[in-house]
Amino acid sequence: MTSFFYIYGKIARPWLTLVVYVWILELLATFSARDPEPLFDRIADCSAILATLSFWICTGVLLPSLIALFDNRLTIFTLSAFALKVATILVTAFYFVRWIFNWAALFGATNAVTYLLLGVGLLLAVWSGFRLKNRVQSTAAPVTLEHGWCYFARPVLLAAIVILVVKLSNNFWWESGARPSFAHPSARRPNVVLLTADALRAQNMSLYGYHRKTTPFLDRFASESNVYTQMHANSTSTRPSLTTILTGKDPFSHGRLTKFLPVYDSPENLVALLRDQGYTTAAISSNADATFYYLGLIKYLVHGEYPNFRRLTLSFLRDNGVYPTRSGTRMYDEFARWFFPLGYPERTLGYGAASDTIALATQTLTKLPEPFFLFVHLHEPHDPYETPPPFKDKYARVGNREAREKLSGFYYGRYQPDLQPFVDAERDHYDEAIEYLDAELEQFVNALRRSPKSQNTLLVLTTDHGESFERGFLNHGDDLYESSIHVPLVIKFPGQQKGERLFFPVQSIDIAPTIVETAGIAVPNWMDGVSLIKPEGLDRREKIAVNYKDPARGKIYDQPTKAAIRWRQFKMIVSCDVGRAELYDLDQDSGERNDLFQSSPALVGELWEKLQRHLAKSAAKMPCLFHPNG
Repeated sequence: MTSFFYIYGKIARPWLTLVVYVWILELLATFSARDPEPLFDRIADCSAILATLSFWICTGVLLPSLIALFDNRLTIFTLSAFALKVATILVTAFYFVRWIFNWAALFGATNAVTYLLLGVGLLLAVWSGFRLKNRVQSTAAPVTLEHGWCYFARPVLLAAIVILVVKLSNNFWWESGARPSFAHPSARRPNVVLLTADALRAQNMSLYGYHRKTTPFLDRFASESNVYTQMHANSTSTRPSLTTILTGKDPFSHGRLTKFLPVYDSPENLVALLRDQGYTTAAISSNADATFYYLGLIKYLVHGEYPNFRRLTLSFLRDNGVYPTRSGTRMYDEFARWFFPLGYPERTLGYGAASDTIALATQTLTKLPEPFFLFVHLHEPHDPYETPPPFKDKYARVGNREAREKLSGFYYGRYQPDLQPFVDAERDHYDEAIEYLDAELEQFVNALRRSPKSQNTLLVLTTDHGESFERGFLNHGDDLYESSIHVPLVIKFPGQQKGERLFFPVQSIDIAPTIVETAGIAVPNWMDGVSLIKPEGLDRREKIAVNYKDPARGKIYDQPTKAAIRWRQFKMIVSCDVGRAELYDLDQDSGERNDLFQSSPALVGELWEKLQRHLAKSAAKMPCLFHPNG
């Protein structure tokens, strides 16, 4: 056995040295001081990736070590050393070329790459010739990878282990009861499950009258729940929208107008409120943008959060508080291109599949002590609209990959009219994703029904924003037409048996007050929304929404460029960056094709005055060039 450990160590150590070398090079290439997460969290995330790579190297070395134990070990050592030499040369060359291209891109001189490579090649040739001509025998021993292991790789690996142990210990300390004590309710309060499906627009749901049967389960579920037909999102971007949902504040109040702005850092939020009333708060997210970590609300979770999406590395690390960060995400994406088992045995999709998310949510239901608040974010039907059988290609006649290749340069932006057939194909795949989501929601609701917690649970289903496949804009963000902000809201109150379709206007800010009042807690005055249990005066209230414009041509938009206000049946969209506006009567023109801006100056002035009151809120700093008189 001693012989085996000797052989194993002799083969493994230089390979681990190479892994640390690659990891350091990648860390230098992807690490950014501008990432918002704490430095220790970023180092821990990257250390988790190093641990995963090391795990696979240690596993892979087992077989050649066993062969060397019973066969010609010298041959195995020689082959391993040769492979290491080749791998080290390739890795060094790759990162050297990458470094040159990065510098060339920085200075805008792409031709410089060729000249730099030729120049370096010439210098290497001259240096090699000089060494051959003036070679002298040296008594000094050559530096080997064994030296690299002792003085370089081993200290780095030990430091990574210490960082991970500290991170896991902190999480264990928190989970084991070292968290602060919270108030306990004097009366039995209902459990709360808040489900948000990403990019789910009402227009493509049969629950809202769509011609395809995309939501057969929700159509049936409507018989025992409330369906709000005039629900609108207050933002077209995930982080601002979820911040709105989880605070009851409109975007101008909480100030998180785009995902580039700092996280919402205030105890005035739904999660903290419920936690302080004795609720066990927990979250499951299938999208990095939807994590409480990125929302700034993770400190209000009692049970913690499970991030169910890619960059899993060793999954038990993610289960115990080593959260994905931007630095680690970039590193993971680079490594995963050539090392596909990086997330094994978990799925390594770019998001959490609905089936995985629902399975986690179902398991979590059984663990949470009552009363609990469980937030579940499902990535579907967000792009890339990929679905398993039997939903895959159920409606689309153009393959998902073919459509995406044609549209790759137009996602979250404008597309040309001749590409509409491929956009229509993406909408077909989107319908398939909705139907897949609907089937998974049925699995969750059925599991909840089998639970003794069911009768005392408030179930809320909504989304962060809609999705566009028309008017020359693809996906979501920039536009504020109904396709992007008219979204579903379905609520099943505790013990509710009979459903109802409700036609009064509601918006995302109303979800938190509704949850709070259902829990028997007084709605705080810092919430802008209104409880939907006994809604009053909603027809007289305006709705507002802001957009999110994706970076374009190197420009980052850290503020919205558009704002929309709806009052009664009228809706005005103001393009603040260019000082223009559009006005529509949605009762007469649901497709928003007949612009009434020029013919209704009095109405434009009234709506602008109402919108200005929102723009003027202290937390918002959104400039708007528009003036109703031009």
